[in-house]
Amino acid sequence: MAIPSNETQLLGEKTVQDLCENLSIEDDNVKGSLKYVENWTEFSKTDNSGNFLPLYFEEAKEKPKGTIKCELKGTGAKVKKPIAVDNSDGLIVFQIHNADNTIEITSDGKESKTLKLVDLTLKEKV
Repeated sequence: MAIPSNETQLLGEKTVQDLCENLSIEDDNVKGSLKYVENWTEFSKTDNSGNFLPLYFEEAKEKPKGTIKCELKGTGAKVKKPIAVDNSDGLIVFQIHNADNTIEITSDGKESKTLKLVDLTLKEKV
């Protein structure tokens, strides 16, 4: 699992560069900044403004759909169930509401890792 490395990689109508800057994952901590994005209707028709975190799972491309799942937990987390990583491109994007959130990752039905977001800066609307 990583941050998508190609900053111009398309995530629908947005690129990684549109969403974040200086992101890295070190010792299961996500560091860097998430830009404030407005009206990303391709992400959601209703809840489409805020901070978005893209993650890339190379290993998901080699497995059946639903093998790798991620669940956002903590304050403000709106989706209350695990979401499957897209096995066609290995990408998943989360809307992050609070830096105290965590992302629990499971592979083959077993918890494999928990990402902490406390070192993440969530930029506000300007």
